[in-house]
Amino acid sequence: MVITPFLSFGQSQKTDSLKENYTQNKQPSTAIELAEIFTLTNTDSALYFLQQVDKRSLSEVDRIHFEKVKGRFFTVTSQYDSAVLVYTGLLRILEGKPEHIGLEADILDNIGGVYLTLRENDQSLDFINRAKKIREENRLASELYKSHYSLGNFLFRTGKSREAVDNYRKSLTLLNEKSDINFQANLNYMMGTAYNILKQNDSSIYFLLKAKTIYDQTNQVVSQINTANSIAQAMINEQRFSEAIPLLENNIKLLASNGDWQKYMAAYSQLSKAYEGLEDYKNALAYQKLRYDTVVGFLAKQRTESVAKITEDYRTDKQLDEAEETAIWATQRAKIFGGIAIGLIMLLIISYLLFLRTIQRKKLENLRAMVLGEENERKRVAKDLHDGIGVLLTSVKMRLSNFEDKVEDKDAFQNSLGQIDNACSEVRRISHNMVPASLSKLGLEEAMLDLFDNVTASSQIEIQEKLSYEEGDFEESSEVLIYRVIQELVNNTLKYAQASSIQIEMKKIKDEYIIEYKDNGIGFDKTKVKNGIGLKSIASRIDILKGKLTFDSTEGNGVSFKINIPLQHG
Repeated sequence: MVITPFLSFGQSQKTDSLKENYTQNKQPSTAIELAEIFTLTNTDSALYFLQQVDKRSLSEVDRIHFEKVKGRFFTVTSQYDSAVLVYTGLLRILEGKPEHIGLEADILDNIGGVYLTLRENDQSLDFINRAKKIREENRLASELYKSHYSLGNFLFRTGKSREAVDNYRKSLTLLNEKSDINFQANLNYMMGTAYNILKQNDSSIYFLLKAKTIYDQTNQVVSQINTANSIAQAMINEQRFSEAIPLLENNIKLLASNGDWQKYMAAYSQLSKAYEGLEDYKNALAYQKLRYDTVVGFLAKQRTESVAKITEDYRTDKQLDEAEETAIWATQRAKIFGGIAIGLIMLLIISYLLFLRTIQRKKLENLRAMVLGEENERKRVAKDLHDGIGVLLTSVKMRLSNFEDKVEDKDAFQNSLGQIDNACSEVRRISHNMVPASLSKLGLEEAMLDLFDNVTASSQIEIQEKLSYEEGDFEESSEVLIYRVIQELVNNTLKYAQASSIQIEMKKIKDEYIIEYKDNGIGFDKTKVKNGIGLKSIASRIDILKGKLTFDSTEGNGVSFKINIPLQHG
């Protein structure tokens, strides 16, 4: 495959030409093409052009192209639920149209990729295999490289890097001249990343450099930064410190426009290691200090940003755990600095400990604010539903009733009134689910009993409860959190467990409440769901309550949860 060295310039010319064409003619197809180009480089511009498209005026071909680009945009901007909705809608459009069978396989792969990002591994593999089956049954041999790439991504994300490399290699051998250049870049990047995991640094650097060449030419700044960081890490592993430093210093320049504090932190950490490898301890310690200053600075500026992203990535950054060891190792070799180096180490250790305390405090503060803000929004929406739409529907029914004598078809008229009654009931049901009235009026225990009554009335599940709660032990906001935890556990049982019974007990022992929850469903493999969205929601609420969550399950033997929540003394 030959990559033209003037790709970036040529692509820029094409973009300028399309923008000029769109300014003059306002063609929807041109707006869609511009949105597709900007999705990888400037999501704000991509969104602007997507919003200019009037779907009512689109031909079938343009409609399909529009939905495909919109799905890609939602994926790139991490709006995964919206992406899946768009892609599944597009599958319905393509259904029964043999001329679009290849595109149908592509969309299935895209959905599989979204579910893989969400760690819904079983669903991800199902969509990927469906795409592969379509290509095999319809003899789309020239497109099988896409299936091997998707399977490689699945294997890589599930910890099977060796099998992932095998599939990436198959994908590389099947690439053809029509293969999208961005696909080639991504394939080389994933191949290099997999080799990095396997500690095969030379192979890793080779494929990552190929990916970086394309990302540089197409001006994909985020991909440039990520790839350069990976190359630098492999070079540091190979003790090629002098080669790694220019890559990382260039990343710092690129980050001036990107502003991602986590990437700053990674770059500073690797620069510190590279200078340490060169025995330049002054620069090594300087970059280590910049690393901490950068993290603290960004946290201070972004208090309102989602704490899930800030803290989750921080916890998975193993390099932070090595900070003290790195500093101590550096000073042992830096004898020339003597007492000065020891003082710097102590400063770093103190900063590190203070930093950990700050992170934990900010995590709980921001997480509590986010969850309670969500509850307030639920209350607002529930009130709007009940007082707005509910009242409006009742008013409509009353006005219609005045015309009953003037209507010839009495049965149809009564049927219409019945549908309005059903709508009113549905509004009340949704409003109640969002904010149970019994929680604020009667307290936590009654709200939980009300929840169980609704479940048993609408399903075949038997609930055996034993609740002992003293009203006033928790403030109202904490009671809401406890209720949501129980509600999420019950919802998970209803959705996934195929259970016939639930047992739940809540009791007070000394200065804490213990909640034990069990069902007799099909259970699950803990290793596959420990990071699932449902469990994260439960765990985050228990964190706010300063509680402890443990659970156990095996496939076929149901699930059991134990939650310890300490009393919150004023």
